[in-house]
Amino acid sequence: MPELSATFKDNRLISGHYGAITLGPWGFEASDRRSFLTLDDNSRHIRQSGQDYHFANGCWRLDYQTRLDAAAKTIHIRARFTALTDSPLQDAVIRLVFDKSAIDHGIIAGKTFTHKNSDKYRLRPVRKVQLQAAENRITVTLDHADGAGRFAPFMYLRDRDDHWIIHARLLPTAPIDDIWLRWANRFFTLSCPHALARGIWHIPGGKALFWRLREKWGRHAPEIQAVPLNIVPAGQSLMLEVTCHFH
Repeated sequence: MPELSATFKDNRLISGHYGAITLGPWGFEASDRRSFLTLDDNSRHIRQSGQDYHFANGCWRLDYQTRLDAAAKTIHIRARFTALTDSPLQDAVIRLVFDKSAIDHGIIAGKTFTHKNSDKYRLRPVRKVQLQAAENRITVTLDHADGAGRFAPFMYLRDRDDHWIIHARLLPTAPIDDIWLRWANRFFTLSCPHALARGIWHIPGGKALFWRLREKWGRHAPEIQAVPLNIVPAGQSLMLEVTCHFH
């Protein structure tokens, strides 16, 4: 079996290799209506102070840890995201990225997909996603998830540009505190008034149609979708633990 190697910075995997498979960068993401947190240089409307992150509508503390076990050929990631104030959130994510070149296909919820640069978020309420190479396999497992009673665990498999992307993701569950119905493009973002957005969400078929519409339809879909948000009370934490197994 190939050797597993990885380079870390600030306790985060930046790059790595398993035979011909290239890994990285990996990290954590979270967002509210305006702010987007990521551990690379692409955060928006975020002010950082050590482990504390000030969003537009709240404040959070992130404890993010990565552990490599080269002998067992595993990499374990643990993220605890704690609300320091009552804070709305649309998702919290552990993100893993793999170069597509050595990977034949991906598997989620028993279905197989080849890379077509569709940019579809194949989101499922599962605990395992696999990537198959010619002679080797990668299995990503969601070992533990705690949504503080307001969020539920999902995983997704996404084929974007030259990469496969896997997310372990916490998303809001009912009762929903807020619905953000938006149309976004590179020039502007338009938001539907709050009362109208909730009305559309609750009419028959409204949720089924608009819930993360752009994510479901992929690259050529209009940037229109409904995104629920829930408020996490101060002192409550969201937790995700993921292991990447190399076979």
